[in-house]
Order: sequence, then C-alpha cells, then structure tokens
Amino acid sequence: MDNHRYRSLADWLGIAASSACAIHCLIVPIILVLGTAAPTSIFLGEGFHRALLWIILPAALFAFGIGCRQHKDVWVLVLGLLGLTGIILSATVVNGWVGEDGERATTLLSAGLLVYAHYRNYRLCRSAQCADDKEKIYDASVGQQ
Repeated sequence: MDNHRYRSLADWLGIAASSACAIHCLIVPIILVLGTAAPTSIFLGEGFHRALLWIILPAALFAFGIGCRQHKDVWVLVLGLLGLTGIILSATVVNGWVGEDGERATTLLSAGLLVYAHYRNYRLCRSAQCADDKEKIYDASVGQQ
C-alpha cells in the first residue's frame, strides 16, 4: 500500500471513530434512562471515550499530515485541530468544567468537526489536483517530467 491508501484508510478510520464517539454520547444517556445498562457497561465509563482517542488521534495526525502536504487546504488543518482539541478536552477535563451536558455538547461538536475535516481531506486528496501531483511525482521518479 502506498501513502495514499494509508491516508485514505486513516480518513475513514477517523470518520468511524469520531462517529462512534458522537453515537456513544447520544446513546449512553438513553440506555441509562431505559435501565438496560448491564449489557453495555463496558461502554458507559470514560474509558471507552479515552480508548477511542487511541484511534482518533493517530488516524487524524496521519491523514491530515499527508493530506495537507498534498492539497495545502488550511481548512482541513484548522477544522481537524479544533476537532482534535475538543475531543481530547472532552475525554480529559471538560466534564469538571461544564458538567456532563457540556461535555456531551463539546464531544458532539468536536466529533462533527473531525468527521467533516476527514471527509474534506478525503475528497481533496481524490481531486484532480492531487492525482496530478501524484502522477508528477511518479513521472519524476521515472525520469519523465
């Protein structure tokens, strides 16, 4: 696999993990209200949220690092960094500052920013500009510029 495939995989992994984070924040309170928390107790603690960080953080850094070098779109970087900062703060310190509702809102907003940044990164890297750059790099390595 080349870097483009790894970056694409990292974008989709980042979208999936960020979405799982948002779904977790939406579903857990509903499960608790319904009284069916026993089978889902593994997903109730902050440990699940923090475990997702081990997927979200490296996927975002890798995907945005490669993607932004290719397409040079500042919005991917800005939205990605805002989303990452919010997710990290949500998983670590936000609850103590603004309570569970504030943490939930911060997580949902941050996950949305990350999903959009990954999607934008993916689309920009699939655009003609990045495909042309990839071909130029290939041609240069073969000596056919």
